[in-house]
Amino acid sequence: MSRRRPNRSARVIPTVMAGMIGWLGVVPADAAEIGFNRVNLGWAKPAERSRVIDAMKRSGVVSVRLSLSAPVDPSLDAVRLAHEAGLRILLEISLSNRAFYPEATERRSAEGKSFDAYRLSDLDPEGYRKVIRDALAKLDDIGVRLVAVEPGNEINWAGYNGDLAFGAGKASDPAKVALGLDRYVDIVRVTREELDTSKLNREAKLISAGLSDMPVPFSRRIGLEIVPAADWTARMQERGLDKLVDAYGIHVYPGGTGTKTRREALVREALSFCGPEAAGKPCWITEWGVANTSPACPIEDDKRAAQVNQLRSIIDADIETGRVEAAYYFDWDSETPYSVWRCGGLSSAGRAAVRPVAD
Repeated sequence: MSRRRPNRSARVIPTVMAGMIGWLGVVPADAAEIGFNRVNLGWAKPAERSRVIDAMKRSGVVSVRLSLSAPVDPSLDAVRLAHEAGLRILLEISLSNRAFYPEATERRSAEGKSFDAYRLSDLDPEGYRKVIRDALAKLDDIGVRLVAVEPGNEINWAGYNGDLAFGAGKASDPAKVALGLDRYVDIVRVTREELDTSKLNREAKLISAGLSDMPVPFSRRIGLEIVPAADWTARMQERGLDKLVDAYGIHVYPGGTGTKTRREALVREALSFCGPEAAGKPCWITEWGVANTSPACPIEDDKRAAQVNQLRSIIDADIETGRVEAAYYFDWDSETPYSVWRCGGLSSAGRAAVRPVAD
C-alpha cells in the first residue's frame, strides 16, 4: 500500500532529463513506487473496505499492494475502491485459490504450526488462466489500470509452498520442487499472455512472487524449509523467467534487534541478486517491515520509526541506482506487530514509511 504523500510516480520528468537519466542507467527516485500492504482486503466487510481505503487516502498513501484472493469478486471490489480513491495498485495473486488446482487437490498439512499450503507442482496453468482472464476482463470493464501484477507470495518457503519440506529433519523431493518451479514459471507466462490481451493493463508490470528472506538457520529450527531468494531466482531464470517479468519480488524483514550495522547487512544480503549491476532484473520489495509488539495506546513508536528511517535510507539509495524500483511496507492495519495504523491514526513509523524518496 502506498505511503507517500506526493504522487511522485505520476510526476512528469522533462524529456531531455528522462533521456539523460536513462542513458546513465539510473532510475529516478520519482519513478519509484512507495506503498503499503493491505492484503486480503476483500475478506473484510464492505464498510470496512471503504474505511481502510479512506484512511489510507487521507494519510497520504499513493500506492497499495492488494490481493486477488478467493472469493475473487470481493477482492476486485477492494481494487475498485482503491482505484476510485486514486491509489495506484500492485495486485498480488494469491496462489491459495482452489480454482488454480485440479479437483480434489489437497493442501500439505503443517499440523497447525504454519499454513497448510498447496504444492506448486499441483498448479493447473489453464485453471489459473480462466480466473486471471475473467478478473482482468472485469477490471477492464470498471476502468482499472494496475501498476503491476505479482503472481504468488513467498514461494521459496514451506509456509506457502507445499513442495518444500515441513518438519524437523524432513527433506523435500527435488523432483517435486523442480516440477513446482516449472509450473510457477508456466503461470507467470500465462499472466504475461493475459495481460497482453487486456484492454487497459497491457502496460502493467509483471513482478515475480515476493520471496522470503528468512535466514536458513532459523527456518531449520522451526522446521520449515526455505531456499534462499538468490538461489530460487536463479532456478526460475533457468526456466526463462527473465523473458517474462519486469522485476523480481523480494521481502525484507531485518528485525528490530541488533545493531544498525547488522540490520544493514541483512538488507544488503536480501537484495544481493537485484539488478542492474548483476545480470537480471531490478527488484520490487513487495513487503518490508519492522515490528512493534506493544499493543498500548497511545503508541510509543519512535524507536521503530528510527529503524524504518534507517531501512528507508538503504532502500532509497538502491532506488537511485536502479537496483530497486518499488517498496511496499507491511502492513497497514492488520492485527500483526508490523501494522502502523494504530490507536486510530498513523504512527510515527508509518509516517516515516510514507515519506517521499529523498532527492
